[in-house]
Amino acid sequence: MTDKRKNIEVELKLFNKISKNNKTTQRSISKELDVALGFANSLIKKFLKKGLLKITEAPMKRYIYYITPKGFVEKSKLVGQFIDSSLAFYKKTKKEYEDKFLKIKEQNFNKVILVGTGELSEIAVLSASITNTKIYCIFDEKLKISSFCGIKVTNKLNFSKLNKKKTIFFLSDSINSQKMLPKLVDEGFDVFKPKFLMLD
Repeated sequence: MTDKRKNIEVELKLFNKISKNNKTTQRSISKELDVALGFANSLIKKFLKKGLLKITEAPMKRYIYYITPKGFVEKSKLVGQFIDSSLAFYKKTKKEYEDKFLKIKEQNFNKVILVGTGELSEIAVLSASITNTKIYCIFDEKLKISSFCGIKVTNKLNFSKLNKKKTIFFLSDSINSQKMLPKLVDEGFDVFKPKFLMLD
């Protein structure tokens, strides 16, 4: 996820949190937005300064936040921007996976393994389907489910039983890719690192 898209998402989450419960604390806001307390505080200050929110103090160190008419207009703009950036991200990601799947067809790889589950894996599975690429499995150490998007999922792999010259791993998780990349490289496997993960 790009920084711009992430920022838009966080700002939308703030508007949604206040829409659902306008009597709240900055601590509960930071927890809901999954950001540091200081970041939540500076975001609220930014919204107040721009006139997107109004605030009144309530008992028990709580505050009552109101979304202003200007705030509702800004929220609508953010929704549009988020949809546009999400579609652009989807198209770019899908093309990158498709291009790589087509390239490996010319090579000797017979085992394609995705690393991680989530929205990136869904795009990778779709891209594999479009290019008629068979995915051997999805490797995710933290999951205990048997399948994802119709593909077998495993949380354990016996690397020694995989042919290093015929197996390629596709990183498809924005969170765990950083951790898994050195491990797979140390094992001697080819690893496809999508540019949008910025791992180089």
